[in-house]
Amino acid sequence: AQVNVSVELSPPSAQVFVAFRTVCGWGDISVGVAEAALRSSIVNVTCQSESGLIGMGRVVGDGVLYFYLQDIIVLPEWRGKGIGRLIIEALLTEAKKIAPEGATLGLMAAHDKEAFYENFGFEQRPTNRLGAGMTQLIL
Repeated sequence: AQVNVSVELSPPSAQVFVAFRTVCGWGDISVGVAEAALRSSIVNVTCQSESGLIGMGRVVGDGVLYFYLQDIIVLPEWRGKGIGRLIIEALLTEAKKIAPEGATLGLMAAHDKEAFYENFGFEQRPTNRLGAGMTQLIL
């Protein structure tokens, strides 16, 4: 059976974003935090099926030199069906329309997802030139 899946260049509502993160195991945030985060995005992509939101992704950053793929989230039951690929392709297409030559497009891959992103030309760190990516969780 053919499933209709649409890719849209728009964010989910803040309420849907909060619920989606929770269902997908990404943790709980408030609606106010969700609204501010979505409003600050450079590019938003949602992937919808007849049943609603099945995947999403954002590009964040300064919009000039630095762009980061963020919140690449696919419902567990839709993983492995090409939804992530659709989201990444849409995000990259839109980011490359905005980014000048020499800009950096980065991401922080979830554990064991590095090979997925290499398919789109991302390079694992550390390299001879770049150290490992690092994060700090604000508590």
